[in-house]
Amino acid sequence: MDKKCMTEGKEYKKILTIVIPTYNMEKYLTECLDSVTNPIVGNTLEVIIVNDGSTDSSLAIAKQYENKRPDIIKIIDKQNGNYGSCVNAGLAQATGKYFRILDADDWFDTQALAEFLEKLETCETDLILTLIAENIFQGEKMIEEKKYAFQSIQKDHIYQADQFLIHKNSFENEFRMHGMTYKTSILRACKLYMLEGVSYTDNIFLFQPFSYIKDFIVFDLYLYHYRMGREGQTMQHDIFIKRLTDIGKVVCYMFDIMDQTPNKEPLRTNQLTLIKGALCLFLHILRFQKTIHQKDFPYIKRIIKGINKYGYQEPVLQKWYFKLWQSTESSRLLQYALTLRSLFK
Repeated sequence: MDKKCMTEGKEYKKILTIVIPTYNMEKYLTECLDSVTNPIVGNTLEVIIVNDGSTDSSLAIAKQYENKRPDIIKIIDKQNGNYGSCVNAGLAQATGKYFRILDADDWFDTQALAEFLEKLETCETDLILTLIAENIFQGEKMIEEKKYAFQSIQKDHIYQADQFLIHKNSFENEFRMHGMTYKTSILRACKLYMLEGVSYTDNIFLFQPFSYIKDFIVFDLYLYHYRMGREGQTMQHDIFIKRLTDIGKVVCYMFDIMDQTPNKEPLRTNQLTLIKGALCLFLHILRFQKTIHQKDFPYIKRIIKGINKYGYQEPVLQKWYFKLWQSTESSRLLQYALTLRSLFK
C-alpha cells in the first residue's frame, strides 16, 4: 500500500514525482525506465512519462512499463509541443510531495534513488541538490564518466536562501536542473511555466522557483547520469548555433521574471548568477551570426535592455559590436555590425 505524507497541511499520495519528457527515445527509454522501476526503489514515487507525439515506439515501450508497474507509472500521451510542454503537463498531474525531471535519454543510479527516497521521507526543505555524473559516449560506447563533487557547499547542511549568495558560496555547476528537486508546492506557488515549443527551457526550471524557496539542502548522492555525445543533442555546437530564437525567448522570459520580483538582496544577485548560463549561451550564439533575422529583433532589444537595466557584465560584451549594441540598444545597428565583422574575418 502506498504511504501518504502530509506537508503544509496538504496530503500527497507519493513522496516524489519524476517526470520523463519523451520524444522519439526508443533507443534509450528502456534503460531510463529500468533505473526507476527496479524493485529496490519501492513504490513511494510516481513516474509520469510524457509522450510528446513520438513517431517511433517510445509510447509502446512506456505502456509495457505501465502494465508492469501500474502502482508507480502514469502515461500522458499528447501532441508534440517540445520539452517545456511535457514538464507543464507532468506538473499539472503530479501527486508527489517533491518533483524532479529525468530526461528519457538519461538515467538514475538505482541505489542512489532508493537512498534518496528514504531521505525524502524526513526532509522538509524547499529544494534539494544532488550530484550529477556526466557519461560521455562515442557512438554506443561510453568512453568516460565525469563526476562532479560539491566543492564548497556542505553536505547535509540546511541553507537559508535569504542568507546565501550563490556566486560566493558555490560553483555554477552545483546549481543545474538535473540536480534539483523542488517541493511541488513551491513550483505551484511560483506558477512555474516552462515555455512551450522552444528548447533550453531547463534554464527556467533552475531560475523561476529559486526566488520562492526559503531553504535548501545538499545530499551527497550521484543520482543523475547525464548522457553526452548523443546525435541530435541540443547542446551540440552545430545545433545550438541555429537556436538563437529559442534561447532568446528563454532569456527574455527570465528577465521578465526578474522585473516582477522584489529588488532585494541576495535575491537579485542570485538571479543574476542563475541567468548567467542562458545569457552567456545567447551571447555566444549571437556572436556567431553573420546576420540577424528581423523576427529576432524584439528578443535582441529586450535582452540588451535587461543587460543594461541590471548592470550585467561579461567579458564578451567588450567586443566592439556588442559595445555598440549596448550603447545604442539597436538591433538594426547590431545586425549591420555583425554583417560588417563577417566581411572582414
